[in-house]
Amino acid sequence: MTDKQPKTTYHPHRRGTKTRWLWLPSLMFGDGVAVSVLVLTMVMLRRMGLDTADTALAIALLSIPVLLRPLFEMVVTHFWGTTKVWILSTQFISALSLAAVAFTLHTSSWLLGTVCFMPFFVCSSVFYNIALHRFYIDTSQGAHLSQGVHLSQVHQQNPTPQQDTMVRWCDGEMVTLHSSTPQHHNTTTSIMALLFGCGVMMMIAGNMEVVTRNIRYSWSFVFYVMAGVELFLWLWHTIFLPGGTHGYAKPKPTMGLHRGEFRISLRRMLKRKDDITALTFFILFLLPETLLALTAPLFLIAKPHNGGLGLSPQEFAFTQGTIAVIAIALGYTLGGKAIKKHGLRRWLLPSALLLAVPGAALLFLSYNTAAPLSIVAAAQAAGHAAFGFALSMVKQVVVRFTRNMPDNTLRHAIARTLIATPFVIVGSLASLMLTIADYQRIFQLATELAVVPLIVSVFHLYITRRQPQAE
Repeated sequence: MTDKQPKTTYHPHRRGTKTRWLWLPSLMFGDGVAVSVLVLTMVMLRRMGLDTADTALAIALLSIPVLLRPLFEMVVTHFWGTTKVWILSTQFISALSLAAVAFTLHTSSWLLGTVCFMPFFVCSSVFYNIALHRFYIDTSQGAHLSQGVHLSQVHQQNPTPQQDTMVRWCDGEMVTLHSSTPQHHNTTTSIMALLFGCGVMMMIAGNMEVVTRNIRYSWSFVFYVMAGVELFLWLWHTIFLPGGTHGYAKPKPTMGLHRGEFRISLRRMLKRKDDITALTFFILFLLPETLLALTAPLFLIAKPHNGGLGLSPQEFAFTQGTIAVIAIALGYTLGGKAIKKHGLRRWLLPSALLLAVPGAALLFLSYNTAAPLSIVAAAQAAGHAAFGFALSMVKQVVVRFTRNMPDNTLRHAIARTLIATPFVIVGSLASLMLTIADYQRIFQLATELAVVPLIVSVFHLYITRRQPQAE
C-alpha cells in the first residue's frame, strides 16, 4: 500500500467546508457498519444452529484483531501511502469478505466460510478506523490556559484550517465547546449506521425467515446487502473522497510507532504515576460490562427453556438494535454535557455507580422471562443509557491521557486496546461460563462487579487530585 509519493503532504482544503459533507458522514457511517456486522454475525450463528457457548467464543475470537491496533498503527506508519488508499482498500476488502460469507451461507460449509472470511472483514475494519482517524479527522490537541480564563478562542498547537475550537474554564477544567468539524454530527452518523445494521437489517432478516421459511436464504440476503453497502461506500469515496498528495487533515504525530521508539514511549508511560493510573482505569473501569457484552444478546435470543427471553429477530432488532442504540447515544450525550458543565471529577463516581444498572436490569429480566416486550425494552433502555453515560467518562480520560503528548497517536492506540482487552478475554471465557453457570448467576456477578469501577474511580481521583484539569 505505497505509491510514488512517500508521505502525504498537507495543503489547505481548497474546495471549501461544504464539500466535506459529501464524504465525512459516509466515512463515519462506514465505521459504524463494522460493529453492526459483528452483531448480525452473532445472531446469524445462533439462528443457523450454533450453540450459545460456541457463538460467544467465535465472536470473542473475531474481536482479537482489535487488540492488535498498536501493531496495525505501525503498519500504517511504515506503509504510509496516500490518504485514500487505506480507506478504499479496506472497504473493498470488507465488501468482498461479506459477499464471500453470504455466498457460503447457502452451502453446507457455512460455518467454515464464516470462520475463514470474517477475520478479513474485522482486520480491514480496524485498518479503516485507523486510517479514518489518522488522515481525515482532526483530534483537538488542546492548549494551555491560565486559571481564571472564562471564555476564549484558542489557536491549537497544531492548527488546521478547518478547526478552531472554543473552550471554557470550568472548575479548573478546560472543556471543548465547539469545533468546526462537529463531533456530534460524526456521532449521529455512527448511530445511524448501528440503527441500520442492528435494527433495520435484523428486522428484515426476521421477516424474511417468516415469509420464506428459509433461514439460510434470509441471512445470506442480509449479508449480501451489507456487502452492497460497503461496495457503494467504496464507489462513493472513490469519487468524492479527497486524497492523493493533498490530504484533508494534517497526519497525526507518529512518535512511538517507528522501530525502537515504541519501547521508549512505553517505558516513559510506565514511569509516570498518572499514566499508570490511566492504564489501570482503561482495563478495569468497564469490567462489569465485559460479562454482558456477549451474554446479554445471547440471553435475549435464547429459548425460555434455556433460561433466555426467546426474542425473535424482529423483537431483538427493536430492543437491542433500536432502543438500546438510542439509549446509549442519549446517555453518552448527557455524560458529555455533564462533563462540560461540572467537570469530570464530579461525575466519575456517579458514573461508576451507574455501571451496576445494566447487570441489575438483565438480572430482573432473568427472573421475569415472561415479561412483555415493553418491559424488556424499558430495561434495555435503562441499562444502555447508564452504560452510555459511563462511556463518556472513559472518553474524557482517554482525551486527558493522549492530549499534548508527542506520542499521542500511540497513546490513543494503547488506550483503545486496553479498553477492548477485557471484553475479548472475558468474552472468550464466556463460552466456558455459559456451560457451568446460568444467565442469572452471570448477571448477578456482573452487578456485584460494579464495585470494581467504583474502587478504580476513587483511586484515579486520588492520584490526579493535584493535577490541573486542563482540557
